[in-house]
Amino acid sequence: MSIVPAPNVGTYSTRTMYVTPREFRSAPTGVDVSQLVPGGDAPTNAAALVMQLQRASAYADNFCQKVLAATVDTQAGQYRVQRDAMGPVIKVPLNFTPIVAVSGVSVGDTPSAVAPLTDLSNIWIGPKTVTVPILGSGSPFASFSGRKYATVEYVNGWANTALTAGANPGAMSITVASALGVMPGQQLNIQNATQAETVTVAASWVPSNTAINVTVPITTPVVGTYAAADTVTAFPQDIKQAVILIAKSFIKTRGSESITIASVTSQPDHIDKTEPGVTSDLGLAEDILSQYKRGI
Repeated sequence: MSIVPAPNVGTYSTRTMYVTPREFRSAPTGVDVSQLVPGGDAPTNAAALVMQLQRASAYADNFCQKVLAATVDTQAGQYRVQRDAMGPVIKVPLNFTPIVAVSGVSVGDTPSAVAPLTDLSNIWIGPKTVTVPILGSGSPFASFSGRKYATVEYVNGWANTALTAGANPGAMSITVASALGVMPGQQLNIQNATQAETVTVAASWVPSNTAINVTVPITTPVVGTYAAADTVTAFPQDIKQAVILIAKSFIKTRGSESITIASVTSQPDHIDKTEPGVTSDLGLAEDILSQYKRGI
């Protein structure tokens, strides 16, 4: 018996935590991360913080019903041929946003006849839909009616990576661990514990879904001084704040319980199962992330 793999499978090999330990420690959380594991040494507590940040990032993804960082996904289905100013087209609604780029399209009359289009220059990328011409250069499909099977490989989400080499004042490029989601004209934020700035990717940059440890040209020189492992991100900063709040709430709720006294002259009257502020931290994080939920 042959096994047919599903075509609409996401590629999450570059999925990482959305906030680094350095970013979390630099944020005004009021949380002591040096004693996360009772009796644990510094490496043990550092590893525990990484795990909590990974879990907080996953919580943000789950709440938004999509992976927030840049990923490659494939949308597959059968779509009705429609008339358009470009001629016959199919319109493929994509599950995940923001749509950053389309890297491949295949179309056919049957699943076994699906073939890649050689010319993607007339692909139109909308906020949630990709319009694919099926008549023209490089396409053998001339039907103006009926339905077509199609797959669309696309990049969605926000680039979130790190420097792999230092960037000093005057530098006209930055070297990043992963180029996934980095596009010409895009603004990226470089940041560390003491400084941050925004740079714009040069028009000469050629996007890649697979390039690692790659040099990205920028339009204006770097102002600050940055080191390898400093953050390079296209994330809206409120997403990072939400992940910090989620991680903070996870740390504070780990086995916490307190007896509450209404006043200094009264007796204990109830037990709180969570650290004060936990519910408000998590609620605020969800409020921040609500605008990024899938389908919004």
